[in-house]
Amino acid sequence: MACTVRQVNYRGWDALELKNDCVSLAAVPDIGGRLMAYQLGPYSFLYNDPTLAGKLFTPEENQGDGSLAAWKNYGGDKTWPSPQGWENEDQWPGPPDPILDSGRYSYEAGMEAGCAWVRMVSPAGSSTGIQITRQLTLLPASTRVQAGLSFTNISHRRVRWSIWDVVQLDSSRRRPEGRLEADPSCVVTARLNPHSRFPRGFTVMFGEENNPQWTTDPECSLFIGKNLWEIGKVGLDSPGGWVAFSNPSAGFAFSERFSYDPSAGYPDQGATVEFWTVGKGRVANLDYEGSDIYLMETEVLSPFYPFEPGETRTTSIEWGACACTGMVSDVTPAGCVAEPLRVEPVVGGKIRLRGSFGVFDRGELWLSWKDAAGGTVESSSLGPVDPLHPVLLDAAAQVQAPPGATAIWLDVKAASSKSTAPLASASL
Repeated sequence: MACTVRQVNYRGWDALELKNDCVSLAAVPDIGGRLMAYQLGPYSFLYNDPTLAGKLFTPEENQGDGSLAAWKNYGGDKTWPSPQGWENEDQWPGPPDPILDSGRYSYEAGMEAGCAWVRMVSPAGSSTGIQITRQLTLLPASTRVQAGLSFTNISHRRVRWSIWDVVQLDSSRRRPEGRLEADPSCVVTARLNPHSRFPRGFTVMFGEENNPQWTTDPECSLFIGKNLWEIGKVGLDSPGGWVAFSNPSAGFAFSERFSYDPSAGYPDQGATVEFWTVGKGRVANLDYEGSDIYLMETEVLSPFYPFEPGETRTTSIEWGACACTGMVSDVTPAGCVAEPLRVEPVVGGKIRLRGSFGVFDRGELWLSWKDAAGGTVESSSLGPVDPLHPVLLDAAAQVQAPPGATAIWLDVKAASSKSTAPLASASL
């Protein structure tokens, strides 16, 4: 079950491969410390621009004329400072940015307690005053990747930034004749804030205000971003602590879990998560019409942190991926929920359980009956589970609730850590 880490060639770049029996990752320090591959079984989640594969540029080439159109958008996952802007030194005027976004990061990698890790550090010299450290740790027998993202103030002045992590996810499909197109089944989701400062639960930051991609399901308190290949960006003051990307046509899902601080200030009018899509339409000097670029971004922002000279602040995000039969409606500590756990009574005092899930760890699924005080009345194993196979409860199966039970819980006991995490629950 142990992980491995080794140096490899990834699409022409020198890279670090982190791998276990579930997923493989490729980190490329020379292009902004990006993670360029995250693959579960046969499915690759991250977008890569094939026209930039293996290419390196000088700082002057990376900067170009300073416009967004000059940006070398390799793809993958990277970390930036927020807020973004071009008005004063308290805003990050990128991308492009030849230091933080596309600089050649130093790195080290190793193994610890069965986990594989890589640490990448940005060059000095950014006008923001900060240096970025990205530490990615892959857990054994799991799709979990723990990202520790740090900013250090290496300037002589006090600065204030949010730590902003951006993941570009491949949302394409290939037509029978070989041409790529947007996969309309792909979707991004996050929890809506019932007390949002935004009238619709989100704010349009770029693109058309009435972009048909941006929808909500108030009954489920869910934001839903569809993949209609329209250019645009939205921000949400989501309190849920998760974002997800689903590709139901392929049967896989990706998620990020993070901490939310309701008392803290966040950038972009209080946004904790943001979504960006490319496609038809124009924003500034960006025009993707006629391109073969199909991606959806999930963006997670930390609270604003003040940094005194020499001070370091860190935020943590945990990735998880799994086979999943539909759009992710919730993310729990054990996995993703496509269809919530439902209890249906049948004759004879028995009940049927329905639901569809994906799990992040190889392990065992447990069913527990709980009493009104939360105590366990009875529990039993439902068998092995793993991230490469969805968990589908058999609606035809019937179970008998024990006396005193008022709720039912599904938990996953991880094979590697032996720890137990909740997947779903429902009242009887």
